[in-house]
Amino acid sequence: MMLPFFGITQDVIIDLENILIRNVTVIDQERKSEDVVVSILIKQGKLNLVTKDQIALSKDDIAFDATGGFIFGELEVGKPAGFIILDQDPRINVDIILDTKSYAIFAVSKGKVILNTMVRIDDDDMQGQLSGWESYTSPPLALPLSYQNNRKWNVFRTKPVTAVLGGAILMENTRWFSDDPVNEQQVGDLSEFKGGSVRGFRAGLGGTFNFKKPWSYLFTFGTRAFERGFSEDDLSEFVLYDYRVDIPLGSASLSVGKTRETISISRLSSLIYLPSQQERASVADGLLPSRNIGITINNNFAKERMTWAAGVFNNWFETNRSISDNPTVFTGRITALPYQSEDESNLVHLGIAGRYSNAAAGIRYKTKTEIFSGPVSVDTDLIDDAESTFHYGLELALRKGPFILVSEFIQSNVRSSTFNDPVFKGYYIVASYTITGEIRSYNKRGGVFNKVKVANGINTGGWGELEVYSRWSSVDMTDQSIDGGEMNTFSAGINWYPISAIQVNINYRYSTLDRFGDVGYNSGLVSRLVFILE
Repeated sequence: MMLPFFGITQDVIIDLENILIRNVTVIDQERKSEDVVVSILIKQGKLNLVTKDQIALSKDDIAFDATGGFIFGELEVGKPAGFIILDQDPRINVDIILDTKSYAIFAVSKGKVILNTMVRIDDDDMQGQLSGWESYTSPPLALPLSYQNNRKWNVFRTKPVTAVLGGAILMENTRWFSDDPVNEQQVGDLSEFKGGSVRGFRAGLGGTFNFKKPWSYLFTFGTRAFERGFSEDDLSEFVLYDYRVDIPLGSASLSVGKTRETISISRLSSLIYLPSQQERASVADGLLPSRNIGITINNNFAKERMTWAAGVFNNWFETNRSISDNPTVFTGRITALPYQSEDESNLVHLGIAGRYSNAAAGIRYKTKTEIFSGPVSVDTDLIDDAESTFHYGLELALRKGPFILVSEFIQSNVRSSTFNDPVFKGYYIVASYTITGEIRSYNKRGGVFNKVKVANGINTGGWGELEVYSRWSSVDMTDQSIDGGEMNTFSAGINWYPISAIQVNINYRYSTLDRFGDVGYNSGLVSRLVFILE
């Protein structure tokens, strides 16, 4: 197989002794045989072995995982290696071949690596590993790489459409350690919220409509009825979280439907893949919505070192109100990578975002004490005469190998003559370290971090992926004549992925609440078990 490397330039040259690439798909362009997932070994610049069998990793080898990648080039054993690995199937979109630079994750020419965005892995059996259900990341829509794997039972592929089923079930147990008398007066008796439950179930169907330039689609739903109890008159427990279509517009992407607003790295990230994955920081949950109905457009530029996104939203369809009686929202976000190391294991992320709403029907901000099974702690109540709101957000993230630090500041300025234009704000700082050495990947097209890939699961004799983290967050909803409360929360926890489809995590939280002229505190421990279908 021979194809020119359109757009590949010799930005980085890596001269390695032995290179092992696992889980790369070799396709038959004539469609006469099944695709083959192979491992490739390069020794001293020459192609040494191409095999469907597992290749053991020696101490002198450097290994990369190309799960979901498609290889083109010349595969001739004994000759200098020369090929390219693309992150999408060029049989679905021919433009991938015409602009391989945008889709390449690895390229080697005359035995030298000239481009590599894949993360180095340790010795393990990576066969069958998937990158995770990333469809909740927006913008743009990122399908799980399992949609490229015909062998999985939850993948459906035809010429006009491709579909993959994904989902998750979450089980939690909450134990409150302390609740002082002041806090009990502020929020009530926390002992009523202790115990275990199936917190929720979510499922999703995503895929592509295979036009000349494929459209992506996503439909997800969920329920908390396991926890609250099923009843015939409470069908609202079933929630449609996402229903959207992504349409390519040149290098940009236009999204239509119910999706995440284009603001906040925390809100744009899937909760179960965040370092502090049990709950988002109180400022993100309290001041920003989960999802909205509207249209977004997004793109990247500066050689994928920057992204921009904008959207307009009005969820009249779900509130049964007219468009004029429902808030109309405009959002925008820009991200940049001012620093990125040669091997991309270290980077600095910066972001800025804004959100304007005409505040039709008034506004209300409220959130819990960062424990799901608990009461609302800070609450502005309804500001019914609000004329408009304007949010702005600032983002900073650092990644140095397995260590990552993410911080965000969010502020909402409310125009209200009755309450003298109050301002509500907050921030968080979270740091995590992957003890087992895996690196949390970064989505350059969306400006967000993805899940950590499990490099050595217990099914292959390893310990899985182990991560420790800590977070400090603060939200202030008291200003002018509004006493919504000021809450500070310290969190510390540990996440364990025995395999990519299972999460186990334990999190301790300590919160102080300044409200109604007094300061109270509480603390608790939450344990969670998650099963994920990818």
